[in-house]
Amino acid sequence: GVMVNEQLARRYPLAVGDTLVLTLANTRLELPVLAIYADYGRPAGEVLVNIELLPDEFVPAFESFSISTGASDMTTITDGLQRLWQVESVRVRDNKRIRELADAVFDQTFLLTRAMTFVTLVLAAVALLIMGWVFFSTRAWYFRLLQVWGLTKRQVLAQLGRLALTLTLTITLLALPLGVWLTWVLVHRINPLAFGWSLPMAIYPEFWLQLGAVSVLIGLSITLLMRSQLGGSGPKPVSAASLRGDER
Repeated sequence: GVMVNEQLARRYPLAVGDTLVLTLANTRLELPVLAIYADYGRPAGEVLVNIELLPDEFVPAFESFSISTGASDMTTITDGLQRLWQVESVRVRDNKRIRELADAVFDQTFLLTRAMTFVTLVLAAVALLIMGWVFFSTRAWYFRLLQVWGLTKRQVLAQLGRLALTLTLTITLLALPLGVWLTWVLVHRINPLAFGWSLPMAIYPEFWLQLGAVSVLIGLSITLLMRSQLGGSGPKPVSAASLRGDER
C-alpha cells in the first residue's frame, strides 16, 4: 500500500482503506491507503511508496539517502562519496545543523507568541479596568445614597466590590467560549483551507485559571479606585424631569 500526507488526503478526500490510483512510468497501480501522516509547513501533496512496488521502467528524478557520520566528519564523507561516484560535487545537507536552526527559529517564534499573548492580556485587562471604572463612576452618587440610608462606608465598599467582581468574572466567563470557538474555527476551518493541513487543538485549563485571577485583580482594582470617589459629595444625577421643571 501507500502512505499519503494530510494535504493530499484533504485535496482528494481520502481515508485509510481507500484505493489510490497512481500512474508511474506508464504503469497503472491501484494501492490501498495504509496511513495518513501530518506534513506541516507546505501545501504540496506527497505519496510514500515501497521501492519494491515501483515498476522497472520508473526512473527517479533524484535520489537521496541518510548517513550517520559516527566518528567521521562531513568533509571526509563528502570526499569519499565523490571518489566513489566519480562526480565533481555532492550535495550534502547536514540534518543536525538544520535541526539546530529549526529549533532556534521555533524558540524565537514561541518567545514572540508568549510576548504577544502577554501584551494582549495586558491590553484586555486595562480595557476591562477602564470600562468597569467608568461604569461604576457614573453610578457613584447612588452608592453614596446607600450611606445616607444607613450603610457604613465599609459595607458600601463591600457591596461595590461584589458588583465589580461579578462584572469582571461574568465578562471572563462569557469570553472563554467565544475564544475557544474562534480557535476551533482557525485550526479546523481556516488553516485547512489556506494550507491544506490542520493543527491539533488543545485546551489549557491552567490558563483559564490565570484569566480568572486577573479578573479578580481587576475587580479589586476597580473597588480601590472607587473608594476615593465615594468620599466626596459629587454631582447629583440629572433627570429629564428636573430639566423641564415638571413636578412628580
